[in-house]
Amino acid sequence: MYLSCLLLDPHDRLVRKLLANRYELHRTLLSPYPEISREEIGLLYRVEPTLTHEIRPIKMLVQTQVAPRWQSLEPKRLPFLSEEAKEFHLTPKPGEIFYFRLEGNPTVRRNNGDYKGKRVELRTIEEQEQWLVNKGLKHGFRVINLETSDVGKIVSQKIENGTRHTITHQAVLFQGLLEVKDIAVFVDTVVNGIGTAKGFGFGLLSLAR
Repeated sequence: MYLSCLLLDPHDRLVRKLLANRYELHRTLLSPYPEISREEIGLLYRVEPTLTHEIRPIKMLVQTQVAPRWQSLEPKRLPFLSEEAKEFHLTPKPGEIFYFRLEGNPTVRRNNGDYKGKRVELRTIEEQEQWLVNKGLKHGFRVINLETSDVGKIVSQKIENGTRHTITHQAVLFQGLLEVKDIAVFVDTVVNGIGTAKGFGFGLLSLAR
């Protein structure tokens, strides 16, 4: 796997436009790989949160299963101030503990009631945290410590068959400690991400020992 860090200029007009439409940002990040399928690229990314008064560069982390080609992006596609990339091989041990960060889109599909069959947002902190705990049980880890922050709504625009569609996702930032329980399942989780809306900047599980 490869992890890249792109620094973006918050004053650049194109950068602001792409950050305001995660659908187009995702398409832009895929554009250096026209001959490779999305499954092979395995693109996950996260725009790191910043405070409204900060004027420092915006950090974007991008994980891929293929070597980065960010220099092939023309400035008119995605101008960035700098890039760093490294290849890494995740070899955790059972019981190993990691710091983690994840921007997720906590949702569930309702089986009954007015929203039967539909995917709905989880809006309370208790529901959101339980969502991640449950994901951990399925994805090879146990949440030990957790801090949850409501990032707010992420709004994107998609044009399909000549019609513009507005797509809204609830963003929640999870940070804390996790314990590896099942190595194979956990590695697969890091590769493929957690939850829905990965094309909109959700699901990248970042780890630090």
